Amino acid sequence: MAKPRKKSLRIAILFAIAAGGFILSFLLMFLRPVQNLQLKHTDQLFEYRGPLDVSDSPIVLVAISQQADDEIPHKYPWPTDIYARLVHNLNKAGAKVIAFDVIFDNPDDENPKNDTLFAEAMQKYGNVLLAGDIQRLERTVSNTYADNYSPMFPTPVLNNGNPNRVALVQVHPDLDGAVRTYRFGQHYLEKNYYRLGLEIIRQYGDISYASVDPIELNSNPYFQLGPYRILKDRPNSFFINYYGPEGTFPEISLEEVIDDSSYTTVFESELGTDVNTFDDPIIGHLSQETFKDKIVIVGATMPLLKDFYATPFANQGNNARPGYQVHAHAIQTILDGNYISRFSGWYTLLIMFLFCFLIAMITHFLTANWGIIFSILAGSGIYSLSFWAFLNYNTIMVITGPLLAIIITQIGMVSYEYYLELKEKRRIKGMFSSYVSPELVNQMVESGEEPQLGGEETYMTAFFSDIVSFSTFSEQLEAKELVKLINEYLTAMTNILNDRGGTLDKYIGDAIVSFFGSPVYLADHAYQACVASQLMHRELYELRKKWEKDGWPDIVVNMQHRIGMNTGNMVTGNMGSARRFNYTMMGDNVNLAARCESGAKQYGVFTMVTESTKQEAQKYGDECVFRLLDNIVVKGKTKPVKVYEIVGLQDDISEQTQECIALYEEGMEHYFTQNWDTALQKFHASKKLERYEINPSGIFIERTELMKSDPPEKDWNGVFIMKSK
Repeated sequence: MAKPRKKSLRIAILFAIAAGGFILSFLLMFLRPVQNLQLKHTDQLFEYRGPLDVSDSPIVLVAISQQADDEIPHKYPWPTDIYARLVHNLNKAGAKVIAFDVIFDNPDDENPKNDTLFAEAMQKYGNVLLAGDIQRLERTVSNTYADNYSPMFPTPVLNNGNPNRVALVQVHPDLDGAVRTYRFGQHYLEKNYYRLGLEIIRQYGDISYASVDPIELNSNPYFQLGPYRILKDRPNSFFINYYGPEGTFPEISLEEVIDDSSYTTVFESELGTDVNTFDDPIIGHLSQETFKDKIVIVGATMPLLKDFYATPFANQGNNARPGYQVHAHAIQTILDGNYISRFSGWYTLLIMFLFCFLIAMITHFLTANWGIIFSILAGSGIYSLSFWAFLNYNTIMVITGPLLAIIITQIGMVSYEYYLELKEKRRIKGMFSSYVSPELVNQMVESGEEPQLGGEETYMTAFFSDIVSFSTFSEQLEAKELVKLINEYLTAMTNILNDRGGTLDKYIGDAIVSFFGSPVYLADHAYQACVASQLMHRELYELRKKWEKDGWPDIVVNMQHRIGMNTGNMVTGNMGSARRFNYTMMGDNVNLAARCESGAKQYGVFTMVTESTKQEAQKYGDECVFRLLDNIVVKGKTKPVKVYEIVGLQDDISEQTQECIALYEEGMEHYFTQNWDTALQKFHASKKLERYEINPSGIFIERTELMKSDPPEKDWNGVFIMKSK
């Protein structure tokens, strides 16, 4: 009986995790950050789809632009006779509808007659739409809210002079401030006031108000505008299908429309001649029929007027588009019947429900890996499906809910399975000393933690050493002799490293990889590493004398090794596979230390360190003698690095070597200042005192002669790019 009960309990827990994942993901969908993510995904759909063709569109935009403000003699706000002239010229050019996305709620500042001229122009042509707004205010009265509406309409002169009803222009952004939907209008004082886009289409199609649905909240999925059946997104709005980014519709600056033979712009005044961008017989908008049978929307693009809104294709801060473009895209959506719908909310909940229970079942009855694979496939599938649905059916799917359901349920199942593993298995103690250093084993024993893959950034010194021309040894020595030799060498060198606080990372054949400063903290890690390198050279010298007495061949008696070091931030930790790993180091600074070891060969030196190692070491002691080798860019890198030779320990430096270093450093000063002749003189003098046949002085004699024959630029920074490792 125990096993069936246990199995039933686990099944019940699975259902509880699945149900909990569904409920929690459903609730999280209504959080503002989650809703904002969904809105950003909607914008991503538009960006992925790209612009749509509007070459046949009747819409033309006229911009109240900064350029217009510069060209019109009066600064904004302009006298309203400017708009009267605009209406006359647009009608002369054959415009069918002229709509202003500007609210003229203040009388003309200069002359009231200007408003009369504007009103007369509207009365004459009868095809002008003026903008207005009806704002809803909320005030507390006796602990209750009373709704109050405040109309913002054109001045009485303009409103009474225009035979057309005021069109509303206020937009309604989503939670993130972007405009994606377009309302139909508002009922006010027993009258229906429609949005500018709808009024424009009504005027453009000669549609009577009797053929337009009233503004009322109902469950009808469509809003009727004459012959146009607009698919609702909400009871009082539809989704704007944006056709592209800013610049999708033709846009003309306002001064180009009023600049006829009877008007003089600032540019024309300064030029002393007429240009007449409107009625020029060749280039004018009149002759080009720019506005013939068009819908003309006049709106502000001047930054001063702040009529900008984030939208799809323009949803990042200063990339917002002018407001009259929102009306243009809404109009085009209706004209084309190119509506956007939303995927059923009930179907979305069903998908979430299925995801939760499938993940729970697969994770438990198969493995956690299969559950993760299914989660990845399900998440990728719903994400890809959302793009397919939008591209092919103009349908927007909610993906945040299903993705949350996947993530939450997967986390719940992984946590539950992990709990079962901990409960059913004992704490496993491995022989970690086979894989990691004894110091690290002690730390783990003290902390009571098992090792895990991962690492942390540590400021320390990486150390690389390698025997020169070791491949020749394997050719001349038998295998047993080679193993005996290398074991003796590695034992002596490793003892020095450990005595100075270094940690052995690994042996790579004859090469030694180690580091100073981890896992046990060592403040003077760079200094200890530098001293260790010179003690290793000293020990190798003693070994060579021993090997000579023991009768080893000349290649062994003359053995040399090269050492490279670098100090900086490196990642140290357990790295490898989950079953077998090693406490090691990695990072760009580790690679640079390896480059120093191999790069030392080019200068004929046996210890090369970076400037960071030199500076860090000198903070803790002056036992090591350094000399500058070069300012290089090593192979595979882009940033220059100064590198130095450790000539030896202070007690081991002879007077001849000290004199050599002094002459060499003087030569380097002249080399970097491009004083080639003096540099050559110093380098030739130091070369005579060098200890080895291939040496830095000789290298820089050749380099200086090349520089002298082909000098670098005057601002040369002395950097040399290494061509090999």
